[in-house]
Amino acid sequence: LTMAQSNANPWAMRVGIAGLVFLLLGAVAIFSNMDQIDEASSPKKINEAAITGGGAKTVDLTNSCYSAVIISDDITNVSLLKMSGSNIADEAIESSNCKTDWTPMDSDGSRFTIIKEWDITEKGEYVLEVECESNCDNSTLWLVDATSAQWKLLEQPALVFGGAMCCIGIAFLPFAFILYLSNKNSNGPKVMMVGANGQVIPITDLTPENIANIQQQQAEKVDNPFADTGIDKSEEFIDGREDVQNGTLLTTEQVFALMKGDVDEAQNRIADPFADYNTLRQPEAEKKITNTKEISSWDEGGSVESTKTSNESDSKKNVKQKISPKKSESKPNAWKDWDEN
Repeated sequence: LTMAQSNANPWAMRVGIAGLVFLLLGAVAIFSNMDQIDEASSPKKINEAAITGGGAKTVDLTNSCYSAVIISDDITNVSLLKMSGSNIADEAIESSNCKTDWTPMDSDGSRFTIIKEWDITEKGEYVLEVECESNCDNSTLWLVDATSAQWKLLEQPALVFGGAMCCIGIAFLPFAFILYLSNKNSNGPKVMMVGANGQVIPITDLTPENIANIQQQQAEKVDNPFADTGIDKSEEFIDGREDVQNGTLLTTEQVFALMKGDVDEAQNRIADPFADYNTLRQPEAEKKITNTKEISSWDEGGSVESTKTSNESDSKKNVKQKISPKKSESKPNAWKDWDEN
């Protein structure tokens, strides 16, 4: 078992900080250009016609979709009539829904309401009529080209930059949170186990299937040094190690000794080289030599000291005799006899 310390992944914090920076840049870019929002989406500045109170007004319209926008609920009805020359058509144009993404808004926080929309297919003059059931002198209706108004925001670079930064920041924050959760469990130390095949396995991954696989793993076997020859794979191959130990099979050395005629060597069995490894060896006791001369002299009444001195003198004589070289004995007339012959 080993302890593995895993380091925390820094990317979660990096991505989170980047998302906050993008959000901050986008907010600064948008709030510093609030006047451009009015130029792009406020009905008070991008209208084709504006009527305060009741009444009618002539406007030139093109092929587009138009929206009638109000703030108060005093205006009850609005209609759009087409002019033919100097005459006004009897029937008003039917309202429809403008399929655009434009939403009226203003920096002062006004809440606008779209009461009617018309899809104009013919270019020309039209009359816009506003009716009020009660006093609507302070109420204003704006007619806005919704089709062209939805693209005015893209004409403001500062607003486009701010919106893009805000979108990127909002996308980065959940991604950073996902990275944090994925690395939360790997911050602490892990207990690792090394399997029989050297594979490192975390303790948390010890599922019943992994435990069964570990138990089924067998220890690696050492290959036969003669595996390349295929001897052990042959059906005629016999492992005779046990027979040699039992003495029923001869080794190569024993066969060689038998061929030389050394029967004793051939009959010797192979001994275990570790048989006497654990046996305790007792020190050999020194044999005490009995001095018979001392005992005999003592029985005759002689002193021990005289016996010792005599023994010492005898030993010295023997040493001198061993040390002194033997002189070769020669006859005095040997050279004379050899010369005469």
